Amino acid sequence: MIFLGTSAAVASAERDNTAILCDDVLIDCPGNVFGKMLKAGYDPLKLQAVIITHRHVDHSYGLPSLLEMLRLSGKKETLRLYINEDFYFEAKQILNAYGLFREDFPVEVVSIRGSDAFFIDGLKIETFHVRHSVPNFGLKISDSKAVVVYSSDTEPCEEVIERARNADVLIHEATCAEFVTGRKEGHSCVEDAARIAKEARVKVLCLVHLGSELENRIDELKQKAEGIFDGRVVIPQDLDRLVV
Repeated sequence: MIFLGTSAAVASAERDNTAILCDDVLIDCPGNVFGKMLKAGYDPLKLQAVIITHRHVDHSYGLPSLLEMLRLSGKKETLRLYINEDFYFEAKQILNAYGLFREDFPVEVVSIRGSDAFFIDGLKIETFHVRHSVPNFGLKISDSKAVVVYSSDTEPCEEVIERARNADVLIHEATCAEFVTGRKEGHSCVEDAARIAKEARVKVLCLVHLGSELENRIDELKQKAEGIFDGRVVIPQDLDRLVV
């Protein structure tokens, strides 16, 4: 897994908006993910699918640019776009407005609910509802060797705990922190993520979608999480990798 971006809605000089590359599947598409993949040593032409978890700008605004860059770079294989059903119609309109449905670069757009399951090149991907300000889903990604759960943007909820039970890795949003910002509607604090990881008994907790107020307090955030969760806590920087 490569963390192409790790910030919340407001990016910074050091962190782009949250996007994660899992094998050949991109989860959410902000910013210049094409360039980020190149910088990470990954060939963007190998990309098989993009999953858009919800309609918010910081999770989807880079999609038209990514498709055009892939087309201009010579990608011929069909790219599948799995898009939250709440954003499906508008996303197709946006892509159509840019003329991105073309015979020389086939794109398949699939509407996804928060209760679907599908396979991409040996990965089983299951979606589940989470609690955000708009309809949104988290992801459970598994193969024969490992289970990774991604919360996407959410308030603390039982759905994440149940899906992450005994998972190898929980990637949980941490837009805020009780000791820095207090709570923010539709999002989780660092402390929430640590409690969820503890209850779900995961092995590794990764904190992403960090709010701008937290960026210069990484050591404190990690200490706070480790005081609650006794597993491994990781707060990745952009382009960091995690091998599961």
